[in-house]
Amino acid sequence: MTDIEQQARFAAINRLWMHTVGVVNRIPTIGTDPLTGKRGDSEEPGTGCAVRWGLNYCILTAKHVVENAKLNDLDFFYRPSGRIQEYRDLRPEDVFDAAPLNDPNAALHRCGWEDLAVVATVPNAIPHLEFFEGDGDYWADPQPGETVHCLGYPSDLGVIVRARPEGNKEVRDIALYSSVFTADVLPLPSDDERKFKITDFDPVRHYLVPFHDAAKGRRPNGFSGSGVWLEYDEKQIIWAPNFKFAGICLASYKSGSVLQVVKASVVRRFLQELFGPA
Repeated sequence: MTDIEQQARFAAINRLWMHTVGVVNRIPTIGTDPLTGKRGDSEEPGTGCAVRWGLNYCILTAKHVVENAKLNDLDFFYRPSGRIQEYRDLRPEDVFDAAPLNDPNAALHRCGWEDLAVVATVPNAIPHLEFFEGDGDYWADPQPGETVHCLGYPSDLGVIVRARPEGNKEVRDIALYSSVFTADVLPLPSDDERKFKITDFDPVRHYLVPFHDAAKGRRPNGFSGSGVWLEYDEKQIIWAPNFKFAGICLASYKSGSVLQVVKASVVRRFLQELFGPA
């Protein structure tokens, strides 16, 4: 990769990061610890995507990320500063705990017919966050073979920063890195796959992308709620990383090697039902 290509990728990652937050559901869940593989209770991390719908400022996520939670059970974390920086080149002072929204009037809404949820808030409720315009021409439902990008907070990239005993168990504080992957939209699955392997897929509402890092032992847990983006091919005099909103990542199949994304048009339908026309 040339220096110019590296700088372009770096700029694109930062553009996606500006629209992304981590979401922590403080309601404990029982499951497998993402770092040790042992059984334990933990706070469930996911990802959210900041979109503006008309005059409404929204943090979109997957409904299962906020399962059993009220708004005061949810905390959020964000990029440490407003400056462009390498997303892995963080200092110890850049590590901070997720915090509630700075908005006492925020509201949590769940979709009744799709795995979607939205937090309605104000533009300054989270520092260094930019709300992407979800109306107009800034969205698309990608076709098979088109390349999309996704930035989220996968739990298997967590790093233990502190461990301490609490009663008869160990409590660990984990810092999460953001991570980006790029993939080409897959063709529709076969009837056999839809019957036995990709069981919740609806071609009217969803599309599939491969998660290639699964072959390296990575898991996509934590990408749920991430925005998925299609590069905007409009000609520009001076290049800048521009994207169209292309949906929200929902679920995984085949041991995490295939991810299901809800289409942008379906997200827009949900927002229109909730808030009216943009």
